[in-house]
Amino acid sequence: MLNPYFYPYKGGTEKVLLEVYSRLAKRNNVTVITSVAAKKNKPSVEEISGIRVVRLKASSTRLPTLPMPFLIFDGLKKALVREKSDIYHINNRYQYFGDTVRIVKGMDRKLALTVHNAIPRNINFTTDELGRFYDWFWGKKLMGAVDVITAVSTNTAKTTIPRRYMKKAHVIFNGVDFKRFRKMRKDSAEVESVVRSLGFRGTTIVTNGRLVPQKGQIYLLDAFAELVNSGMDELNLLVIGRGALSRHLYRSAKKMGVAKKFRIVSGIEDAMLPCYYNACDIFAFPSLYEPAGLAVCEAMSCELPVVASNVGGIPEIVGDCGIYSKPKDYESIRDGLGYIIGNDRAVRHMVRMGRERMVRRHNWDRIAKQYENLFSGVVRR
Repeated sequence: MLNPYFYPYKGGTEKVLLEVYSRLAKRNNVTVITSVAAKKNKPSVEEISGIRVVRLKASSTRLPTLPMPFLIFDGLKKALVREKSDIYHINNRYQYFGDTVRIVKGMDRKLALTVHNAIPRNINFTTDELGRFYDWFWGKKLMGAVDVITAVSTNTAKTTIPRRYMKKAHVIFNGVDFKRFRKMRKDSAEVESVVRSLGFRGTTIVTNGRLVPQKGQIYLLDAFAELVNSGMDELNLLVIGRGALSRHLYRSAKKMGVAKKFRIVSGIEDAMLPCYYNACDIFAFPSLYEPAGLAVCEAMSCELPVVASNVGGIPEIVGDCGIYSKPKDYESIRDGLGYIIGNDRAVRHMVRMGRERMVRRHNWDRIAKQYENLFSGVVRR
């Protein structure tokens, strides 16, 4: 498996890869070729959850406004040849180029690509335009060269994969560990500890994502402030995440008069994340661009009612188990939150259906088996 980053790096794609490949490693030999961990500068080999992790030294180049740097790996060609794997699985089409394709094809091995990110939209002008140009210049060539393509939602597939390659494309959704992300008692020690640390009373709305414009937190803050200022003074807003917008959000909350009811928390350990969801009452997902949000799966699995943007792959995840809002529309978000607050009976049914949907369609064991069956079939061809 090829990806520029891997656990303990905390990103959505990296979380998916750990969940899927730790399960595949129980029945298969799995190697991840990635970059050295942060603050380290030496190549290394280690084992994580049964996965052999080969970390290569890499230099990075960051272009202004782009969400991630480009990595140039030292020794990637040798590592690819040395592994002699049956199938090589690329998970970031922006980091692997013609040399990788030629090496794998030269060994008569199979090549897979997962499209985790759709063509960029509503991130920022530079990222949107460069993303489209990149896919026109190289991305479509990579998709043509691989033996099989997977995408994390139907929307991602249809908007990103050229029509002529759709015959070899398959949709495999992201998932959730529904045994960890579950409803917990509000008076349990772990949840009570989180509630005390937040210092909130009343109903708490939570959102989880990087603090960047595409996640739409500023529109959620506008909606929240309007509800509070209209008389819902027992309402609170918790934002989980870190990023460049942190200071701007705090300043905006102060200007709107809701600073005492607003918190940003970052650096939460994975084991504590279900406790934070369970310490809250409503999950909001106001993204402007979202191929397939992991956080909404986690919240629904914890039986939180969801207000989510009707964009990208979100409707494929939420189905009829949540309330939809328009992107960049704080009034739509406000109305969705208001509906949930005022319709307890409908919400109870909604969260039960949401939990069942996550267990049935989005559990990692099922998803890992889909990857295993698909890749095994490709190797046998």
